[in-house]
Amino acid sequence: MGLTSSLFTGLTGMKTNEFRMDVIGNNISNVNTYGYKASRASFATQFYHTLSFGSAPAGALGGTNPVQIGTGSQVGGVLRDFSEGAPETTGIKTDMAVQGDGMFILERPDGGYTYTRDGSFQFNSENYLISADGYFLQGYSVDDNFNVVEGSLTPLRIPLGEITTAATSSYASFDGNLNANGAAAVDWDSTSGAYQLAGNGNIRTILYSQDLNDAGGNISSATLLTNLGNDATAADNGVFLEEGNIIKLDYAIKGGQTLSPRTFEVTATSTLGELVTWLEGVLGINSSSELMDLDNDGVEDTYDVDSDGTNDPPGIVLEGNKIRIIGNIGDHNELVLTNKAIKVEQGSAANEPIGDILPLTFAVPDGFVQDSVESVRTSFRAYDSLGNPMDIQITLAMQRKSNNGITWRYFAESAADTDTSRVLGTGTITFDSSGSYLEGSGLTIEVDRDYTGATTPQAIALDFSQMDGFQMKTSALSLLSQDGFQSGTLQDYSVGPDGSITGSFSNGLTRLLGQVVLATFRNPTGLIADAGNNYITGPDSGDAILKKPQEMSAGTINAAALELSNVDLSREFINLIITSTGFSASSRVIQTSDQLLTELMMLTR
Repeated sequence: MGLTSSLFTGLTGMKTNEFRMDVIGNNISNVNTYGYKASRASFATQFYHTLSFGSAPAGALGGTNPVQIGTGSQVGGVLRDFSEGAPETTGIKTDMAVQGDGMFILERPDGGYTYTRDGSFQFNSENYLISADGYFLQGYSVDDNFNVVEGSLTPLRIPLGEITTAATSSYASFDGNLNANGAAAVDWDSTSGAYQLAGNGNIRTILYSQDLNDAGGNISSATLLTNLGNDATAADNGVFLEEGNIIKLDYAIKGGQTLSPRTFEVTATSTLGELVTWLEGVLGINSSSELMDLDNDGVEDTYDVDSDGTNDPPGIVLEGNKIRIIGNIGDHNELVLTNKAIKVEQGSAANEPIGDILPLTFAVPDGFVQDSVESVRTSFRAYDSLGNPMDIQITLAMQRKSNNGITWRYFAESAADTDTSRVLGTGTITFDSSGSYLEGSGLTIEVDRDYTGATTPQAIALDFSQMDGFQMKTSALSLLSQDGFQSGTLQDYSVGPDGSITGSFSNGLTRLLGQVVLATFRNPTGLIADAGNNYITGPDSGDAILKKPQEMSAGTINAAALELSNVDLSREFINLIITSTGFSASSRVIQTSDQLLTELMMLTR
């Protein structure tokens, strides 16, 4: 070892401090870089020139220590500080900051992935979220039902103004109070020990047509409409329906409301039975056999409605040479058919009331007075799978009272039902003796949507559990909520703490559009820094572990915010002073060694 070695020792000090100055300069220059992580250079001594290894104690000698002369310093490593930077609120929705562990995943043009803490994203022309370098932000997409599909990463897209969606109505909930003081359809008869029809037994609408014949003979369900007449009209000179006529229900009143018009086309083979079935459907008469179990004992009952001793369920039937109409219970199911309620369109008898052509007008039997049955009606709007609105009417009628409570029957109907019948379903709800909802049965209705392009049939569950059954002046029924929506366009979005991207549509609907996914590493300091504030995996970083935000050790997403760099300027300035001092001191070693060498050379003169 000589003076020349001290020159090189000083040189190593200058080079290591110069290296550290580069690291400090890079930190300071990136103090305002979003998501930047500060680096720190560490030094280590170079190899030692060992003059003696020392000796162990022996006898009277206490031993000696090693004698070594160092040859300078070298760069021991550059450690990156992955501690979290402070968040800054920007108000820009495409900005995101990770609070906690994890990095955003970006796809490079070559198909590989790079990772960053810089969440300053933006939209491209196709509404994909991209970084400043044009790399696509990765996450989980959603399926056709807006459910997140986990597993495969895909570029995240928020198609504002593009997606149009609707929500199918699957349930409807109702609120209100059903008047316990109203009249029920059946009363308990203590003499017979059984339930009997209330009042005079006239709890439903009863209408009869005039006498009809089949071209002079007796009618049947097989009677052709083109042969339909009455006793006063002979088949050879009477005015009959003809092929091509359109029969239209034009002004029928049900429970005080006018029903929507419906039509029936007369063909050469159209029968009276087909007309009766059509008329029952368009009037919304539910002829289900369960409606004959008014006392809810599970057994179909026989009620004498028209004093002829026969079983008379609701519906439209042929009775002798007449058409008989029996409606459903409840004042809101009362039917009124005037002479102009049914008319003929198209053909020789166009725009004529059907009563002017045929004896097909309906009247209440002499002496019949319909007894009042407590009922209430409401309507609500539901939506099919395409977002088409469907107006549905719900009528509740008091069926019976017992020692255990009160049973009500609901009737559902809609003109949006695409078959020939307005009827959607019926069922019962029961309140206990305290007026609280107890149970229900048959609380699902089905709406036919044939040939509309929508899913058919559409089932809608009815929920009356929020209703009460106390005594009040009148019954009240209203829609509380339903889960359907008409079609709407994506207008806005938000990013949640768990990375879920929720879209807001113009119809008020909200749906998931995707989810941001984070990558975590066992050793993030082993990542290799890449251009553009990005990182790629290194040999000692471990593979990326994909996690949803807030899952296990993954951090939280702060929307409309960015993570600032974690550079501590005050510390960097101190390091700057220390590094410049170390550089100057190392240069002074070289200068002093040079002076000593000069003195040595002077000895030769």
